[in-house]
Amino acid sequence: MTDSSPTAQVEANKQLVRRIPEEIFAEGNLDLLDELYAEDAVERNAMGTHRGRLAIRESYSSFLTAFPDVSQTVENIVAEGDLVAVRITSRGTHTGELGGIEPTGAEIEVQQMFFARIEDGGIAERWFLPDNLSLLQQLGVIDFPPT
Repeated sequence: MTDSSPTAQVEANKQLVRRIPEEIFAEGNLDLLDELYAEDAVERNAMGTHRGRLAIRESYSSFLTAFPDVSQTVENIVAEGDLVAVRITSRGTHTGELGGIEPTGAEIEVQQMFFARIEDGGIAERWFLPDNLSLLQQLGVIDFPPT
């Protein structure tokens, strides 16, 4: 017998969503997208809106190509109803092209956040909010003004 209480559902949603940083990115397992995301899921991030699993896979693959050794640590996870909010720290080495930026060999550590909406046991929507200013500074692409 399974527990279908609202609390159990919220906990299941949190476990589902944390598989993105802990399995897809940490292990490079893009095949999990088919299990975790709804077929017509929408992913919104700094590079645009990606509709459907194939487009989301291409977006994730691009990041993993740029940072093949990426690791992501879940710092906080909060859920209510069908929404899950996650704060992560990403670490990795820039060894592949990223949005037109040639590999720098720089090691990065950036904070990122995302919200995911769960529907019928899968991720229907995700809003990914990376700290791209810090990322670009760590890659040496931009400088902060002197203080």
